[in-house]
Amino acid sequence: MMFREKSISKFYAFALAAVFALTLAGCGGGGGTAQMPEPEPPVVEPEPDPGPTPEEIAAEEEAAALAAAQEAAMAAYMAAMAAVGGAKDPVAMANAQMYADAAMTASDAAAAAETSAMAEEYQAAAEAAQASAEMEAGERGLGITTLSNAAANQSDIDSAKLVGVAVPAPISNAGRVGRAMGSAAGTAAGTPGSGETGEGMANHQGATATVSVSNTGGGPRFTVMGTPVGDTNNTAAVTLGRGEAPTSLMMRGGWAGAELVASASGATGYKQNAVVFTDINPPAQSYITDTTNTAHLDATELSATTSINTAVVTGEIPTDGSHFTGTYNSNPTDNNPPRPGRFFCPSGTPCSISVDASGVLRAIQGYTFQPVMSGSVMRQDSDYLAWGVWVHVPNAQPGVSATARTNPATVAAFASGSDPFQVPVALTGTATYNGVASGLYSAGGMVEYFEADASLSADFGGRSANDSTPATEGSDRLLFGAVTGSVTNIKAGGMDVDGSIMLGRAPVLSSDGTAAATKFTGNTQGTLGGRALNGSWTGQFYGPNRAPAGSVAVRTEFPTTAAGTFGAATPSGASSVRILGSFGTWKAD
Repeated sequence: MMFREKSISKFYAFALAAVFALTLAGCGGGGGTAQMPEPEPPVVEPEPDPGPTPEEIAAEEEAAALAAAQEAAMAAYMAAMAAVGGAKDPVAMANAQMYADAAMTASDAAAAAETSAMAEEYQAAAEAAQASAEMEAGERGLGITTLSNAAANQSDIDSAKLVGVAVPAPISNAGRVGRAMGSAAGTAAGTPGSGETGEGMANHQGATATVSVSNTGGGPRFTVMGTPVGDTNNTAAVTLGRGEAPTSLMMRGGWAGAELVASASGATGYKQNAVVFTDINPPAQSYITDTTNTAHLDATELSATTSINTAVVTGEIPTDGSHFTGTYNSNPTDNNPPRPGRFFCPSGTPCSISVDASGVLRAIQGYTFQPVMSGSVMRQDSDYLAWGVWVHVPNAQPGVSATARTNPATVAAFASGSDPFQVPVALTGTATYNGVASGLYSAGGMVEYFEADASLSADFGGRSANDSTPATEGSDRLLFGAVTGSVTNIKAGGMDVDGSIMLGRAPVLSSDGTAAATKFTGNTQGTLGGRALNGSWTGQFYGPNRAPAGSVAVRTEFPTTAAGTFGAATPSGASSVRILGSFGTWKAD
């Protein structure tokens, strides 16, 4: 039994070996050596992408929220500034600007924030400031337009509702003021008011309105005086000083101004507002002519004891011969201190000066040295303008007679200057004057305050003083001097007004061209709000008046500034458009 089992096992082992050998021989394809195929590499499945971690997701969301809050804060600031630019008047602009500044602060803080929570807090602050800026910009800040657009007898209307009687028709100040603006748009009067002799007042609308201004170093101080027209209860001139609630204004072009407000109650009451502007400067240091050397400081006129090569001059030495302040030490070796003062170049005098690096005077011509005046006396600005508009509205409250309540409003534009310039017939050449204008604009049943740009072009023409033959326009002889101009870029109530006003040709000489004129007057025409307007304008030149009469210098001494008034209106009616204003300009360099 044992022997048989072993024999079977051997037999199976031998058989398996034979089969294996035959298999290898068949795989060899010809009886060669058989080879096993190489196994295919295993397929490796890619690891699944786990995606961003929760921390990474949170970081991305935080960055996006931070950026969104910063952008929103910046957008709020930009919107606040846009509101400032479209403010209804200067006071509204100033009020809106305060909130725009707050929006900028919040926007800057948001930009510097490191977390979205912080940035969102600043975003909310910027957006709140934006909303306040937009609200303030849309509210009239000037009483002159608030008053003009009021229904003056609103309290009558409210009382009538309470007692159940018929409601009276409103008395619209906008209507009264608008009619006053249009009633004499083509009339220009130019007589100075009381105490203003020589100031060259220019008035429109038939009313008398004058302005005086001073500056003691704390800013301009105005006084406006006006005489109502048609108000049977108020026929005397009323002086309007700083008023009940003076409001400081700022305007483009460096003009400082204010709104003056006054009112009186009772049957003879009224409300008055004026908006005025000036370029008056604070007092400056006073100078006196050097009594020890009254002649011009040139090489041949210095005193015999003074050498031009030893005198010392300090200051910002100009290269164009203009005035400058500094010190002058005629003899540094005498131990006397240098004298502070001004090197003054008289009009029409060629002036030049040169010093070396040590300040030693090497050459000088034409200058007069004026030492500082001893004591505390200050020199007032002697060349300034003042101009604006004035509104007088009679009282229309309960207790006032029906006649008084229907008294018309009075509106006037005025302009003046401290140093009127009388254009001489010998002056030749051209000059341009640029500045700003302001006043009242009436359209669509509302009265708005407006701001604009003003520009004048003067062609002084010129004539010989002994040429008695009148020149005529279009001839080959010299033309009479004349001024033209324009009022453009008008913005009323925070909105751009389409159109402009042209200031037509205004002669600056007398009608026959043989004498100087103190004022010039011409017609106005233009298109505003799609309506054609016409009227008149008047103006005057001012400063510097340094050239001696009859001297050669009068041929080239141009006035430094010009101011005036203008008015224009469409025919009366519900759709009337009217504009009334004044302007101040400086000579362009």
